[in-house]
Amino acid sequence: MSPFTKTLLGLVCACLVVFGIYSKGYQDAYLKASHEKAQELLALNTKQEEERAATQKALNEVSKNWQAYSAESKAMSQRTIDKLRDDGISLSVQLADATVCNVTGSCRPVPNGRAELHQDTSRFFVEQAQRADEQVKALQQIVRRLQGEK
Repeated sequence: MSPFTKTLLGLVCACLVVFGIYSKGYQDAYLKASHEKAQELLALNTKQEEERAATQKALNEVSKNWQAYSAESKAMSQRTIDKLRDDGISLSVQLADATVCNVTGSCRPVPNGRAELHQDTSRFFVEQAQRADEQVKALQQIVRRLQGEK
């Protein structure tokens, strides 16, 4: 083999060794960066899972309170109606003169144009109003919790 070929072959081998060392360093840096990124993602996922669990716990509490309210809503509305009746307050609706005539059987003008509601209808309206109030309160609790308030 000629000296030029030996030198050229040595130069090629040296270049391959340098390229191998460079590739190993690049691979090590890439693995280190990938590992650090995976650790960041794991920490972020853990934090998000903790926040989700706390939010879910609060939402479960709101749901539990809503279910308790729903179970006792009929009794609560009946107590409200009983209290109104004990206080001498009756629930009534304003009627047109023709309707007053049909409902009361008296076709004369009614001074206030009102007719008292049936007890079942009163209970229904009171129950729906109380239910709507409780729904608004529960939704406000959920919004506060989702916005991060306690």
